[in-house]
Amino acid sequence: MDRIVVEDVRERSAELVEKLAGVWEASVRATHHFLTEADVVALRPEVYEVLESVAQLAVVREGGAPVAFAGAEGGVLEMLFAAPAARGCGVGKALLAHAVEDWGVHRLDVNEQNPAALGFYEHEGFFVAARSSADGAGRPFPTLHLALATGIRAQMASGEWFEAADLLLEQDRIRARRIMQRFNADATLDDEGRAALLGGLLGALGAGSSMSAGAQVDYGYHVYVGCNCFFNFNCTFLDGAPIVFGDDVWVGPNCTFATALHPMVGRERAVWFDAQDAPHLRERNLPIVVGNDVWIAAGVTVNPGVTIGDGAVIGSGSVVTKDVPPRTLAFGNPCRPVREITAEDAIGNAGVVEAAADAAHAEAEAGAAL
Repeated sequence: MDRIVVEDVRERSAELVEKLAGVWEASVRATHHFLTEADVVALRPEVYEVLESVAQLAVVREGGAPVAFAGAEGGVLEMLFAAPAARGCGVGKALLAHAVEDWGVHRLDVNEQNPAALGFYEHEGFFVAARSSADGAGRPFPTLHLALATGIRAQMASGEWFEAADLLLEQDRIRARRIMQRFNADATLDDEGRAALLGGLLGALGAGSSMSAGAQVDYGYHVYVGCNCFFNFNCTFLDGAPIVFGDDVWVGPNCTFATALHPMVGRERAVWFDAQDAPHLRERNLPIVVGNDVWIAAGVTVNPGVTIGDGAVIGSGSVVTKDVPPRTLAFGNPCRPVREITAEDAIGNAGVVEAAADAAHAEAEAGAAL
């Protein structure tokens, strides 16, 4: 290919969609060897739907025929595929650069079983921010969630001090508030519609997962939710860095997950304005990780940098400031491990957890009295 020209598509004829779907299928058959024939057939209708509806679409042609394309929406690269004959010619790199520079793409997903694609995106400046055990539809294809490793968004998630008053981040926060306002206010939305709204905002929303009304996020794109998770009313996610939930996580009402840290010294914490009257604000963020099969009861606050291990249970009202080991019952302010969760806590032994909690509370009260 002598010269690569990336062309934004304005009108999507049935003929063009058909040809692009053909490019997708040829590409997938050449690279996605983990997919069965049944998988390819099942995915095909979804590809047509995305090609027809995705907000931004661009193609590269050779001899008038499309040989590669990319689609994106809301800063997310939804698809990028090249026909086998066009691979290695720079079309993928050109499409990705167009998506990043012209569309503002800063995140994307890759199948874990496709190491060539992962290597390509990492070479082009993306890094793995989180992992899900399945794809968005719950199929057994582990998915890697990638984010752009440069720019203010990457600085925000790096753990270092950054400029929190950056205009791009302010625009991201405004977009998130608008989406969550609709999510919380539109009673006409069914479960599918609510999931679609969240799916376009969050870093990941696994199959079977749901979030109740009253939820709030700072940015949304750093919240990664696994499969079959449930969040009760009024949960808050201050997601300057990744907040990652595994599969089968239950979260009670009024819980907060906060990654943000501010300077300890007041004058360093305050907003200040430069000679051009531009605001400046210093902040840094540390990620939060919640494992699989975790239950976080009502009114819990999880602080920056905390990891909660698989199978842990966090009692209501706790403030989690340190890591919680797997399969541990923990509660309190600050939250402390109480005991290991064992087979004795199975449903046939109902009351064991409650008895231990009562005993621990009584012990704490006795200690306080001393």
